[in-house]
Amino acid sequence: MTWLLSILNNLRLKLGLGGGSPTPVRKCQEVWLFDNTAFPTPRQPGKWSAEFVAAYFDEDSGADAAKVVAEIADMLGFAGDEEAEARIAERVEPFLNMILARKYVDVMFGGEAGEDGVNGGAGVLRLGPAANQGISVNELVLPGEGYVDDQVVESSAVFVEGEASMRTAFAEEVGWGVISDIDDTIKISEVRNRISLLKHTFADIPTPVPGMPELYQTIQSHLHKPVWFYLSASPYNLYTFLRNFTSTHYPRGQLMLREMSWMELQSFIVSLTIGTQRYKEDRMRRVFAWLPKRKWVFIGDSTQTDPEAYATLYKEFPERVGRIWIRVVKGVDEEKEKKLNSEERFEKAFKGVPAHVWRTFEQPGELEESVRELE
Repeated sequence: MTWLLSILNNLRLKLGLGGGSPTPVRKCQEVWLFDNTAFPTPRQPGKWSAEFVAAYFDEDSGADAAKVVAEIADMLGFAGDEEAEARIAERVEPFLNMILARKYVDVMFGGEAGEDGVNGGAGVLRLGPAANQGISVNELVLPGEGYVDDQVVESSAVFVEGEASMRTAFAEEVGWGVISDIDDTIKISEVRNRISLLKHTFADIPTPVPGMPELYQTIQSHLHKPVWFYLSASPYNLYTFLRNFTSTHYPRGQLMLREMSWMELQSFIVSLTIGTQRYKEDRMRRVFAWLPKRKWVFIGDSTQTDPEAYATLYKEFPERVGRIWIRVVKGVDEEKEKKLNSEERFEKAFKGVPAHVWRTFEQPGELEESVRELE
């Protein structure tokens, strides 16, 4: 697959960008600011903190983009379909554009940025510098006080050409939270079929799993607006694509995506199943540290290692995990599904987890009674 080699060769070059002193983002460079969740700052009454994630790209720097799009479209059977080719071009661009290491950006928290500075610096947060993958991750104390649960604050980048904005949702210490997988849990991806996975990722209009939007709205209502996290092994390059999907069909929540090197990206293109269990366990532990008094519902599926990862977290925090629900995916790869969907697999994964805590389901409507039990 020539297009894959093009992406990988480009990424190999990007990984050498880590030297030198950090510099600010400038014109013709693009920044993505990821929506996040604020939590009460430990040992600082009245203060709030949040993890800020930003991605940095050199705009329109992808080499041979048209050729790559044409090859993907031809391989997936969409050659000549202008709408599909436009979607492919939009989604593959973040993989082709040069990522930027050692960059930082200032963000006006709770307001729009102006060309002449922002309130003498009040409310400005500095994000960065970006690591070699073109991503910066900073846990910061937020300016101001008096925020309340479920409040949403919008922020924007300072001195960035074009649009770069984000939303911060506030979550109090107590209440419910939901950690949900994305691929084949709430979005049809067919992870176990490589060509179908590529179609759903790069070419198709994203489709929710039937019944899952309604189930999540039921959870939203019965658990009185829990805090939501959408935890996926997909690379951050798909952030805007997945954010648009989740915000259209599901309750507002924070997307947590993988920071990937070119070798990990190759694994993603081939299969979304490599190394996901440890990654998800680590991210869930981080969420638990942010909100140590919340109780949680985990929702995933049988195609990857969601059962094993969720069971691990239950065994570490049995008093904090209320329910684990696993969607059984059928009809993608029947041979592999014999093992993935077997009772033996689930019994082994959930050994030591009480029977009332976990269950599998095929149709989302099966969980209505289970949701009501949590009220």
